[in-house]
Amino acid sequence: MTIDFYYASWSPPCRTVELVAYILKVKLNPIETIPSKGDTQKPEFKQLNPQHTIPTIVDNGFVLSESRAICKYLVEKYGSATGPYSKEQLYPKDLQKRATIDHRIDFDLGSLYRRASDYFSPVFMTGYFGTAALPKLKAALEILDAYLAKTKWVAGPEVTLADIVVVVTISSLEIVGYELTSYPNILRWFDAARTTLPGYNEANHKGTVEFKDYLFSKLKDN
Repeated sequence: MTIDFYYASWSPPCRTVELVAYILKVKLNPIETIPSKGDTQKPEFKQLNPQHTIPTIVDNGFVLSESRAICKYLVEKYGSATGPYSKEQLYPKDLQKRATIDHRIDFDLGSLYRRASDYFSPVFMTGYFGTAALPKLKAALEILDAYLAKTKWVAGPEVTLADIVVVVTISSLEIVGYELTSYPNILRWFDAARTTLPGYNEANHKGTVEFKDYLFSKLKDN
């Protein structure tokens, strides 16, 4: 059985789910759902997901939204017991390891991706980047760089779910030309992540190009 996946290919949260699914070899049934076309406001979609947000999945009748919750669910339910990118590697049961992964994922949600979104989102409404968000975005990047000064990957010595979540945020910044040279540890990690993670090009990079094209089509300074 495949999982219905309501998504937009350029959306960073949707790309996070796509990348996790690719790594887990989980089959998604893609259903394009474009907010700007009113797809998320349709009564049938709002009945499915009262938040009327993407991504949303339906797995044999079970409905779930919020990308990070979806990713954890997919890893827990469909992650392999052994081998590379196993469930235990991506989201281990060890309390301290899992707490660190959860922290980095929450840091992305509350600080890093939030500030990146605050920088991007005004383009769709005003045609200009949200430059007021830059100080807090820079602060979040400095924190991530400090974490990566201590570990090879975002949450420790191995690739975990935290790397998949954070790489989507960083790739969204990098593709639009955001300057990352001040963060050498992020650049070292990002280089490793995009050449190591299975399906990075298919499940994420393709969508980042679409994200850039969509963003720049709204940009007045472009």
